[in-house]
Amino acid sequence: MTTFLPSFKAVTLQICLLSLVLSLPNSVVSHDITVREVWQFPNETWVENIAIRPNGQILVTIGSSPELYQLHPFGNRNPELIYQFPGATGVLGIAEIEPDIFAVIAGNFSIQTFSSTNGSYSVWAVDMRTTESQDSDRVSCGAHAVKITDIPEASFLNGMTLIDEGSQFVLIADSELGVVWRLDFRTGDYEVILDNALMKPIPGESPIGINGLHTRDGFLYFTNSIQGILARVPIHPNGSEAGAYHIVANTGAADDFTFDQAGNAYVAQDPGDALEKVTPSGQVKVILGGVNSTIVEGDTAAQFGRTLLDRFTLYVTTNGGIAGRVSGTEVVGGKVLAVDMPALLQDSGF
Repeated sequence: MTTFLPSFKAVTLQICLLSLVLSLPNSVVSHDITVREVWQFPNETWVENIAIRPNGQILVTIGSSPELYQLHPFGNRNPELIYQFPGATGVLGIAEIEPDIFAVIAGNFSIQTFSSTNGSYSVWAVDMRTTESQDSDRVSCGAHAVKITDIPEASFLNGMTLIDEGSQFVLIADSELGVVWRLDFRTGDYEVILDNALMKPIPGESPIGINGLHTRDGFLYFTNSIQGILARVPIHPNGSEAGAYHIVANTGAADDFTFDQAGNAYVAQDPGDALEKVTPSGQVKVILGGVNSTIVEGDTAAQFGRTLLDRFTLYVTTNGGIAGRVSGTEVVGGKVLAVDMPALLQDSGF
């Protein structure tokens, strides 16, 4: 896991922002957990995935429109549109491939019919380091976006992860084909690198098999939404299979996830409306939400903060219940939530 070491200037800014954090409304879930709303988007907005910049700002992809936004974790500031991806209806996976440069998946997936358009997917590089707009029609905040490649053979590109720091490869989950693509983001070359029954959807039940995926300690971990599992496989540095597949835990409905420093996974459970903690030994515990709760309704992804002020904060994205709302409630706009849980993380050796 990359650790952000802030400069003196950044630390000073974080201390100044602390008063803002303390003044924001919090929902106290337990003595261990509080939840703060960073932002709620308009109704019918599906917030799909999340990445945290080295400076602590939040990038989120929108599944219901072809947009990438930046949010400020402290203070109630309007989101900033970073890029609108041409020829796409939504944006899915995001992964930092070099410091402050992010690979982003764009494609055509219908939120209304939950169907994907084969051949519509592409991967882009969004450089957040630049200071001048390259295309005033699509870029704000000084970001510059270029297409790495189209992947016309793909059916439904979803989660994405860098193999390891310094690698030139990302691994991409194809939820409908039930495989993992490897993309060289420097050359644009790609191929199917992993293919296993634990990645497949169940015919006739759902087109979404493998969903989120992340690497840790020489393993690729992945969720399968319809099979309801978190699984892993050892991989070589080039992403190829290096051993047997293993089910870590039966999670129920599972979307994307992230790890804490102790190796516990935090799994967003859309459409189960819960946030789960899965220990390295496979123990599963719901720490937030549930089938009758709207607190993390439609949670889709999660990432930890990268500054001194929010290193015990898990940022969670939601779709507002579009994929299955809590009984008796209406679909709301997707959200970015800040889940503060310092006691739980310190107990885990975080």
